[in-house]
Amino acid sequence: MEASTGPKADPTQGQQIGPQRGQLVRVLGLAFGLATVVGGVIGAGILRQPGVVAGAIGDPVIIISLWVAGGIMAGVNAFTLVELGSSLPRSGGPYALVSRGLGHRPAALIGWADWFAGMSTLAFLAVAFAEFLQRAGLFTDRHLGLLAVALILAALVLNWQATRTNGLFQTIFCGAKGFALLAILVGLLFAPAAPQPLPETPGAGIGFAAIALAMRAVHNSYSGYHTPIYVGEEMVRPERNVKRAVFGGLALVASLYILINVALLHVLTIEEMAASPLALAEGAVKAFGPQGGVAVAAFGVLSVAASVNLRLMTHSRGAFAMARDGVLPERLAQVAHGGSPRVALLATTAGAVVLAASGAYLALVAINAPFRILIEISLIATLIRLRKAEPALPRPFRMPLYPMPAILALIANSLLLVAVIWEDPANSGLALAALGVAAGVIWRRRS
Repeated sequence: MEASTGPKADPTQGQQIGPQRGQLVRVLGLAFGLATVVGGVIGAGILRQPGVVAGAIGDPVIIISLWVAGGIMAGVNAFTLVELGSSLPRSGGPYALVSRGLGHRPAALIGWADWFAGMSTLAFLAVAFAEFLQRAGLFTDRHLGLLAVALILAALVLNWQATRTNGLFQTIFCGAKGFALLAILVGLLFAPAAPQPLPETPGAGIGFAAIALAMRAVHNSYSGYHTPIYVGEEMVRPERNVKRAVFGGLALVASLYILINVALLHVLTIEEMAASPLALAEGAVKAFGPQGGVAVAAFGVLSVAASVNLRLMTHSRGAFAMARDGVLPERLAQVAHGGSPRVALLATTAGAVVLAASGAYLALVAINAPFRILIEISLIATLIRLRKAEPALPRPFRMPLYPMPAILALIANSLLLVAVIWEDPANSGLALAALGVAAGVIWRRRS
């Protein structure tokens, strides 16, 4: 692998930044940003999680309300993301932004959390891919973990190419899966209706644990719109395109998610949704016959494969940024001439492969959730700190009605974190323990 070399310069300008380190190039436009926000969010979540939510809640009105609330919460969280991402267009995701607002140690901790989350996300998405393959009747004699590992390695091959080439593939794949989901939605809406009696007392018997389980599922389904902040140095006109990509993509995704759940409640009973690990496939069978399940499985294969390729692209940038600042070994900051941080790609792939080999989808999702919420909280804290510390910083987008959305988002994410830990203390404990080990290493290195 060849790496660019040269003197240090401002990394936000995509210049060469030191011996054996590379140059990130601005080649990703609005089409990439919009397609990858849609594609980054739409993945295994909408295929699996409607059944989880239905099983926890059992009331169609509340089910739809939670999906609406999840979209609103994602939008409010996105205010923070867009203000920071358009003001500080750096590669590296939350790490790079938190470093500017809260300092090196908190940034290193969040960088590790994000890297852990990225590897576990790659792993559970790859396991979901394997499940969809087998549901379509392919490789049914193979272990889920083996198929999951094969997908991650295939994504490594694509990411090994020049950034422009991989970005083009991502735009095509992500756009295709958005249109495919829209086609499935139309079919569901025109299918014969299933009887759906409303509960006599809406919301009766739904406790805190059930709401926590359902909201964790919804929150996970809406995650993935952070793509632009991982590739800020590689986006054309990030001061404009970050906002357009994130808000435009989220609006499309939220509309699809809400309508998909309305359509599923149209063709399935609550009990049928709750009993199926892939409620969307169950609904497609009702709408299209036996081939409907195969069609949804094929969509799942395309959708999740594209998501895995995208997540490997973004989270390798997080590792790259940490290496550039000395948080990770310097070799991970090397970049090939086409713009790909290949050593960081290899390291991220290795961690994801180890996790994916387990084939344990639900445990990986549960471990991932606390990381994601902690990252959201850190970004909100970063925005608040920068508003005070750097009031003159150019902000192409400013959070409306500040500070109210920031305070509400901080409260909502904190409550969600408590709920997630309460609902699954074992897997949440594993996540927090891993973060605690990283914190110990960070504090010793910087003391």
